[in-house]
Amino acid sequence: MTKTELITNIHKLVSNNVIGDKQAMSRYKGFRGELFLEIYMKGKYPLRKYFEGGMIISRNSKETSLDNAMYISVINKNEYTTDYIEIFTCLSAMGFEKMILVLCDEENWEMKPVMLFDSDSVTLPVPDMEIYEFLAGDNKFINTTSNIDTVLNFFESYPVRSRNSFEIAEQTFHWLRENLSQFSESQLLKIYINRLFLDGFIGFGKKKGKPSDIDMIIKNQAGKLSLIEIKEKDLPKKNKKGFGLDVPRLKDMLSISEETGLDYFLFIREINNQTDRKLLGYKFISIKDFASDVSDSETVIGGTGMRSESTVNDTLICSYHLFRNL
Repeated sequence: MTKTELITNIHKLVSNNVIGDKQAMSRYKGFRGELFLEIYMKGKYPLRKYFEGGMIISRNSKETSLDNAMYISVINKNEYTTDYIEIFTCLSAMGFEKMILVLCDEENWEMKPVMLFDSDSVTLPVPDMEIYEFLAGDNKFINTTSNIDTVLNFFESYPVRSRNSFEIAEQTFHWLRENLSQFSESQLLKIYINRLFLDGFIGFGKKKGKPSDIDMIIKNQAGKLSLIEIKEKDLPKKNKKGFGLDVPRLKDMLSISEETGLDYFLFIREINNQTDRKLLGYKFISIKDFASDVSDSETVIGGTGMRSESTVNDTLICSYHLFRNL
């Protein structure tokens, strides 16, 4: 697929599975921030190894992504290394009900219906896949199959859905085209194959609880794995000087770090404001240091993100001076 086709298909997946224009734009800004940071990290620290973080999707919990959950990582089959056995072994300490690795053959595509409506469907390119389940007790991948039902049957299906009534502005798609076209096809492919599952096969067609993801996993030269959360943020205008995380996300990140023994870091792509979005620099903090700083803090109302604007997003802000330059 060309860049134009990839961006168009990413938009089809997202725009049919969000609850409004602000939520679509929030997701698109997230994509851009993650891709920029990936380029920065690989340029500054070329000897480190970088891996797909994977998605965590609860079968039914609305409070956390970690209960009754599946962990799934979707990658290009050419990117597979035995490091993924180590990654899955570490994350298996979370007690996920199912752990899945999907290897996509990005040389072979077939047009398939991905989102089924009552009157029509969204048909998109789907790569050939090899699907492996991880057996935690033996620390190995088993049950090779190309049948996607191995993944989808974990979740209850929706009845056929009607198209949502939320309008996605043309300028939002224009913003996506303008901002993602600067990235490579391989980077855009990573977004697309992940959104096929998170917005398409699972996100659209299946009942699920709270989803979340690990943005990146890094292995340093000493062989130590670290988990990464990536945010693009400017400093708040009304609250204390610092950067925030919503409370449920903070709790999940702490739980993952404590249960697996892996360090979890929050990386910030700091921008000047929400309009110009000029890069000021990159900052980071460990999630344990973040939690320590906010332990006695009061929550503030966070941004809309992917939630409904009628709901409250309790957020804790960590002091700016505790963030180090990346």
